[in-house]
Amino acid sequence: MGKWKVLSSLDNAEWKPVTIEGGFTDLDGLVGIEELVGYSVETEKRKAVKRKNLEEVESLTDDDKLKKKKKKNRKKSSKTKLKSPHDGFHIEKTAKREDEVGKFVRKPASDSSSDDEDDPTNEEEADSGDNGEVEEEVGNVDTADLLPWTNICVPDELSRPLVEMGFHSPTEIQRLCIPAAIKGRRDILGAAETGSGKTLAFGLPMIYGVMKNLSKPTEDPSNDGEGSEFESDAEDDKDMGLVKVQNLGMERHTEGESRLYGLVVTPTRELAIQIKEHLAAAIKYTPVKVAVIVGGMSIDKQTRLLKKKPHIVVGTPGRLWELISTGDPHLSTVRHIKFLAIDETDRMIERDHYPELRSLLECINVDEETAGKRQNFVFSATLTLTHEAPQYLKKKRKKSKNLTAEHKLNNLIALIGMKNYKIVDVTQKTGVAQKLKEAKISCTFDEKDFYLFYLLSLYRERTLVFCNSISAVRRLASLLTHLGRPPFPLHANMQQRQRLKNLDKFKSSADGVLLATDVAARGLDIPLVKNVIHYQVPRTSEGYVHRSGRTARAEQDGLTILLIEPAELNLYTRICVTLKRDKDLTEFPIDMMALAKVKERVKLGREIDALSLKLKKQKSQNGWLDKAAEEMDIILDDDIRRVEMDNREEADVRRTLNKKKKQLETLNAKLIGRATASAAVTVETKKATAKVNKPKLYKKRKSLNT
Repeated sequence: MGKWKVLSSLDNAEWKPVTIEGGFTDLDGLVGIEELVGYSVETEKRKAVKRKNLEEVESLTDDDKLKKKKKKNRKKSSKTKLKSPHDGFHIEKTAKREDEVGKFVRKPASDSSSDDEDDPTNEEEADSGDNGEVEEEVGNVDTADLLPWTNICVPDELSRPLVEMGFHSPTEIQRLCIPAAIKGRRDILGAAETGSGKTLAFGLPMIYGVMKNLSKPTEDPSNDGEGSEFESDAEDDKDMGLVKVQNLGMERHTEGESRLYGLVVTPTRELAIQIKEHLAAAIKYTPVKVAVIVGGMSIDKQTRLLKKKPHIVVGTPGRLWELISTGDPHLSTVRHIKFLAIDETDRMIERDHYPELRSLLECINVDEETAGKRQNFVFSATLTLTHEAPQYLKKKRKKSKNLTAEHKLNNLIALIGMKNYKIVDVTQKTGVAQKLKEAKISCTFDEKDFYLFYLLSLYRERTLVFCNSISAVRRLASLLTHLGRPPFPLHANMQQRQRLKNLDKFKSSADGVLLATDVAARGLDIPLVKNVIHYQVPRTSEGYVHRSGRTARAEQDGLTILLIEPAELNLYTRICVTLKRDKDLTEFPIDMMALAKVKERVKLGREIDALSLKLKKQKSQNGWLDKAAEEMDIILDDDIRRVEMDNREEADVRRTLNKKKKQLETLNAKLIGRATASAAVTVETKKATAKVNKPKLYKKRKSLNT
């Protein structure tokens, strides 16, 4: 509710009769109307604070009063009022209500200072990301530190939290995109290497646009032009001689202050949560509200989040379309959004991928006039990267042609409905980060486990291992756990809560191992990932670029290693040709003596894994039979329960398993080899000279007899 007001200083107050103009015949029993004038009004909170301060002052000595006065002057001088260099508005607090967000109030700079000195509520900090109030206490950031951001049209409210987080200057993609988006309101198609700051490149213009819409004066259809019905407390204090009736049971907020302005769509849940966290940090001193909507979580909880009416919603296509289809009130206005951002767009618009996104785009593009006023942002690290169509598509569509970069961009522009757009491409020639070192290990399929454990044992750094299938992730997770190097698995069939939990554990572990499918390949910003190992060669060049982009982020060094078996040579060659690599990747140097020790351990680990799986399968089968028998209230014979192993055989398996575990513990107690500080240092510095041959289509040889 708003601030309660009480009468004070009634010494000069008096009642005056009020003249009623016009004829009123139905006023039986009414003697007259009088108006109280000559009094002043103070809020209950302000009066209580003044009374408390007065009591404190009376109890202080002269020296204490002098010290308190100096301290108060220093506190006033340290406070700064946030002001946008572009619009000249101040951010002020309004009355705190459950359904009320912070609002921009246009006032001269001279008037705002006097109100701050009297209002004790300005000393309280508010959380702008949750309840929409504006935080007025700011950190010790010099105005000169904001210049790199304000020079590209980013207002102080957004520049200050960025500098406080350590982002002292914009990246190249941000310098090229933000001014065109803010000043020229142009649509942006951005392509930049992974870890280059693409999130803020579209996030800052979107937040700025929402701030501009919130700062516009609201129009009330019942207003006759003589003043707004909802006036500020300061205006109430000036005109106390008028009889006014304010807020007749109507909401203080207009529909525009709590509507949906922006939508950000991402391919994965983890990326959506990460983008929301980045935007929430940027809106620290603004009234903008952000929420994230993803699958795998309670839909009721996310519905409650939408009831808070966030201005920007970040989400995955499936859950967003589900809530739109079920008629969520807040998302029902999605056709009228003013800002749309699609991250990792090239993956999301592929045919037979994310059909909900196509339905969503069709929904918001129904009205061409409204869609033409919308500002669109399309970003990806592989936006302009193209590759040959897969063989199964070529067989299915005989007329299928290889997609060019120009054709790919034209399809994007047409699908999203972009008009006044700007294309920004700052990707490197190689497609990966400049400080990323690349290497490969040629081996057989059976030897992949040896080389993987070799790398994870000798180089205990934060490492991300990618597989092409969920079954490979599960098998390796079990094997590495037995070998004493337990990883954190991450794949699409895990519960969302467990996925986030494993991701947080990996971020907090200095030498942790994240074992994941391509669900973790795009967009995730995990700090200080030193190595990326491709246990299986990615199927496309885009997959290789995005996987490798989890390391060497933000001008840091990193290493990516490919484990290549003979059956994957064709995939590897296609990646090199697509990325225009004329020379083969460097072969990662291997210590053969250390590798021999690794092989002994891995073989034991495989045997332990097989025996554990056998016992687990037997236990699971017996558990199912016992549960069914209990429900049917019957007793099972031992012959039925022990269908695979009897008691003696099971005891032998357990004995063998414990024996091999002890052997492995003894081996793990010994050093495998000399540990190196970093795997990237081990890679040979000289460039490889072998040329990459293009893939050939071999024909069947004719018989020698013909």
